[in-house]
Amino acid sequence: MKKIHRNSFSWEVKKEVINNVTKNQEIIAFISGLLYSSAEIVDDAYVFMIKNEYILDKVIRKFKKIKVNIISKSNWKTKLAVKVKDFKLSENIEYKDYLTSFFAGVFCGSGSISGKESTSYHLEISSHNTQHLQKIQEKLNQYEFGFHMLKRKNKSIIYIKHKDKLIDFLSAIGAKNSWYKLQNLIIERDFKNVTNRINNIDVSNLNKIAKSTLKHNENIEYIFENNLKDQFNENQLKLFELKLRNEGLSFTELVYILNSEYAIPITKSGVNHWFRKLEKTVLKHKENH
Repeated sequence: MKKIHRNSFSWEVKKEVINNVTKNQEIIAFISGLLYSSAEIVDDAYVFMIKNEYILDKVIRKFKKIKVNIISKSNWKTKLAVKVKDFKLSENIEYKDYLTSFFAGVFCGSGSISGKESTSYHLEISSHNTQHLQKIQEKLNQYEFGFHMLKRKNKSIIYIKHKDKLIDFLSAIGAKNSWYKLQNLIIERDFKNVTNRINNIDVSNLNKIAKSTLKHNENIEYIFENNLKDQFNENQLKLFELKLRNEGLSFTELVYILNSEYAIPITKSGVNHWFRKLEKTVLKHKENH
């Protein structure tokens, strides 16, 4: 089992779910999940390791409550053992109303989840017992979690990376507070991402508008300086003069002023067409001179 730090999100989740388990049937299912995922059978005993002192102490208390003897040795700081004859562990995952406690035990035994501060999402369960892990994967995937399996060194690992699936898993093992924290963090992070994208789009649009305005004004000044006004009608010249005097006006604002103040019926498409005519006229004149 991985060592978990007290400030890690994995630690928060494990602390929460182990404290949720209080009734005898819940404890039996929880310990079954823990042993199923993390124990090895040595000399007719389930031997397992828990490196976190808090979780280790809680597990010892759970065994005592259901009156199951545990084996501990002076040189075992993080290791415990339970005689196979003292605790019946089903090879098949059949806990009906106590699957929440069972999978809470699985996660406490060999699970980990990415930290809340991480921008990527990852939850995994590892085991030396590939057969048991495959059964855990099959059972979880009956509920559409979509766990995938891989081999890493001498362990098998099942994992999920989709944030919605991580949220669902926390709910499934009864980690309501952790679920709430991660859910809020994801919402906040997604909101910031959307805001940043909108801001980037706004900046991009402003840059385009600025470049477009500069180009239009250069073209307008060019036709006035080179006596090309006769290439345009009175309404078009009025648009150019208006734009030159008010550089920041958008097409929508130009259309409104032309219609309301000068009685020139024009649309945004029409304004765009007149500016395109302006650009073509300037380019043609430059080519010939």
